[in-house]
Amino acid sequence: QKLEKYCDITARQLYDRYKFQSTAIAKQFPLLMSGLWEDSENLKPNDTIASVIKHGTLGVGFIGLAECLTALTGKHHAESEESQKLGLEIVGLIHECCENYSERYDLNYSVLATPAEGLSGRFTRIDQKEFGTILGVTDREYYTNSNHVPVWYKCTAEQKAKIEAPYHAMTEGGHIFYIELDGDATHNPESVEAVVDLMDKYNMGYGSVNHTRSRCLDCGFENADADLKECPVCGSKNIDTIQRITGYLVGTTERWNNAKRAELRDRVTHIGGDNGIKGA
Repeated sequence: QKLEKYCDITARQLYDRYKFQSTAIAKQFPLLMSGLWEDSENLKPNDTIASVIKHGTLGVGFIGLAECLTALTGKHHAESEESQKLGLEIVGLIHECCENYSERYDLNYSVLATPAEGLSGRFTRIDQKEFGTILGVTDREYYTNSNHVPVWYKCTAEQKAKIEAPYHAMTEGGHIFYIELDGDATHNPESVEAVVDLMDKYNMGYGSVNHTRSRCLDCGFENADADLKECPVCGSKNIDTIQRITGYLVGTTERWNNAKRAELRDRVTHIGGDNGIKGA
């Protein structure tokens, strides 16, 4: 009942925002309304954009499924089949709600498996203040991205795929499956091919291979050493380290917020087993 209640609040907030956005007129967005949005080329400069943005998606997102399941059952979905079953029921209910909202509001509502970069730390701080430190729930600086296996939990790539794949069919607004690679992907193309094969095998919509790139900003030397402090070629300490935070690269990790940097420190690699990833 609580989950449905907050889904309803979210859906109404999204609808109210959509109605407000619909009052804008085409000439406020000359590039977008020049044909980039479907049917926008038919709008006159002073027409509202309501008929165009109705094609967009209103996303109901969630984070922290792993922590939620730990709070409810004592184990997250990678540790227990019962927890995985409950996790699928929870996200399934959100998906069902979104289907109902699509009918009620005549708009495209969908579930978004979001990383919520800012909220992942903010929500945790709020809960720590209210509930204290709970092992496996509020004992870190962040909540886990959407329905992901916790970044600190050691498992093979295939195990991770089996657990996360079923959620992709229910999170039509966006999702990602990633593998953390220990090493330089440029010298290990088989590992990338193996991830693509896993995505195909388990019918996942979007995937990524994470690997670190450290670069000397003076001479251009690169490698995969996350702790590179001094360039072995020119001796410069002007080093830029790039990592993938969610579905994109965001420059040096120094620009990440504290919660996401804490998540980065906790990440473990996904190797071994029968996942076909060699030399990782």
